[in-house]
Amino acid sequence: MFFRRRVVTRRDLVAAGDRARAKGKVKAAVAAYRKALDEHDPDDPHVHGKLAPLLAQLEDAAGAVASFRRAAEGHFQTGFAERALAVYLQARREFPLEPEFHSEAARVHLVRGRRADAAIILAEGGRALGGSRRAEGIEMLRGALALHPDHIEATLALAPLLCREGQHGEARRLLERIEPSLRGALLRRARWQLFKAAPSPRTGWRLVLSLLTPEGPGRPLAAPRVEASCAEARRRSA
Repeated sequence: MFFRRRVVTRRDLVAAGDRARAKGKVKAAVAAYRKALDEHDPDDPHVHGKLAPLLAQLEDAAGAVASFRRAAEGHFQTGFAERALAVYLQARREFPLEPEFHSEAARVHLVRGRRADAAIILAEGGRALGGSRRAEGIEMLRGALALHPDHIEATLALAPLLCREGQHGEARRLLERIEPSLRGALLRRARWQLFKAAPSPRTGWRLVLSLLTPEGPGRPLAAPRVEASCAEARRRSA
């Protein structure tokens, strides 16, 4: 008597991957998901969305980035923008130095009419990139300010990067634009950056005043270069 072998479906393979993942068997889960992609649909966004974080866990960065990308693009192209956004947000947490994930998450927010959220994403991405990929960080922070010109964190992140590139004038103009709206620690931070971007008696004295008269919560910003000025000002006020 002959028996026909049961066909293993996509659902079977994905379920096997889900069970293995739940038990902590990451490599077995990856194998099941990859088999589902190989034997059924290599562009399946749902399977790629399950596979990508496991590849990141196994330190397969190239594979994880590719799967995150295919999952998000697949959802977006089929009209599921919020699912695509969820994938991009997860991807940018795993790979904060991958500019594409920040910019694409912002793009989805813009498509959905959320300019403020897009600016926040670009500001966070620019800060993450600024330390090691300065040019891309500057571009992303400028994008945030193009959407929200008075975005405080984007401005405070962008100004020191511009100074390192020798663009002190632009840094000064950006800081002067937000300065009137700041209080407390943010004001001290902005004035310290202003002093570094455009050192002068005027910017130095304004920094000293903000250090002597703190407004609002937060620690005073450390400013070793003006410690003597601070001491002198205290003696005069005594």
